[in-house]
Amino acid sequence: MSDNYEAYIIDLGLCKPINDSLQAENETNYGVLPYMAPEILKNDPYTSARDIYSFSMIMWEFTSGVPPFSNKVYDNCQLILDICNGERPEIIKGTPKCYIDLMKKCWDGKPENRPTIVSLEHIITQWFRSVSKYYELNEENDEHFAYMDDDILQFRSDIEEFVEANKSLLSQEQTNTYIEQSRPQLSNTSRSF
Repeated sequence: MSDNYEAYIIDLGLCKPINDSLQAENETNYGVLPYMAPEILKNDPYTSARDIYSFSMIMWEFTSGVPPFSNKVYDNCQLILDICNGERPEIIKGTPKCYIDLMKKCWDGKPENRPTIVSLEHIITQWFRSVSKYYELNEENDEHFAYMDDDILQFRSDIEEFVEANKSLLSQEQTNTYIEQSRPQLSNTSRSF
């Protein structure tokens, strides 16, 4: 997130081999399995909704601190079947409801139900601006919304969820309930499927 409230997501892995970068797309899908949308695993045609699904896994990782499905021992075939059958990572306790709702929309099994990147950017930017403004106005621990403008007030319940989640995190020991297991059978690098 930039100082101008601009969110940036960069490519976290290759979607095809480097030597194929200048060639026409082939039929092989590449990626890191826990982040791959069900339609990729079913060899459906590419749509930008695939990227939204992958973003939902990044959202989940942000709340847990570990990659998706790290708490389970899987082989690749079983994980592919589970993802295609609708399995998603367990929601982390203390995650704001508005965040959960958006994450679930992004990992919806039907690509057409997922939000667009423009919609995501708008929602996340509004959250960031609203929460930042809340803390700016309430630096002295005077928690109120009296001086917020209408645009920010419409996100009041979302702001309150983020503030409460932040307080909860700060009051707990920062231990993670998800312990990443050694998973030699799963690869966290981009490869063909």
